[in-house]
Amino acid sequence: MAQLLITGGAGFIGSHTCLVLLQAGHSLVVLDNFANSSPEALRRVVELAGATAGQRLQVLEGDIRSSADLERAFAAGPIEGVVHFAGLKAVGESVADPLSYWDVNLAGSRCLLAAMQAHGCRSIAFSSSATLYGLPEQVPIPEGARIQPINPYGHTKAAVEQLLADLAASEQGWRIARLRYSAIN
Repeated sequence: MAQLLITGGAGFIGSHTCLVLLQAGHSLVVLDNFANSSPEALRRVVELAGATAGQRLQVLEGDIRSSADLERAFAAGPIEGVVHFAGLKAVGESVADPLSYWDVNLAGSRCLLAAMQAHGCRSIAFSSSATLYGLPEQVPIPEGARIQPINPYGHTKAAVEQLLADLAASEQGWRIARLRYSAIN
C-alpha cells in the first residue's frame, strides 16, 4: 500500500477521505493547520478505521505555505502521492478577503507543488470546485464546460488548475487529478 500526504486532512472531505484510505490499508501523513477543522476529526477517523489505523496515520500541525512544514511532512516519507484538500473554502468570505484566498489557495498550492517536485513526488489529486464554472449553462455540468468563475474563491481554484496544467506541460511524469465537486443536485 502507498504512503500518501493528505493536506487539509482534518476537514470534512479530507477526514472522510482519510477514513477510506486507512480502511484500504494505506499509510497517511496528514498536514493541517486546523483553521477550519479539528484534530478530533482525525481521532474519530482512527477509531472508525480499525485497530492498526493509528499506526498508519501521522498527524502534523502545519501550513502548506511553510516550506519547513512541508519538509517535515515529506521527511515522514517516502510520499508516493498527495491528496490536496488544504485551502480556504467560503465564497462570501473570498469576496470580503480575496488576499487571504489568493495567498492560501494559490500560493499554498505553489509551495506544495515545489516541495513535491523537490522530493520526486509527481502524483496529486487536487480538491478543486465546480465554482470555477461560474453560472453554468446547463446542469448537470459537463466536465468540458467553459471555465468562468465569478468570485475570488472560484478564481483561485481555476488558477491552481492552470498551474497544475503548466507544471504537467513543463515536465513529464506528473499524474494529476482535479476533483470538481458541487453542491448542485
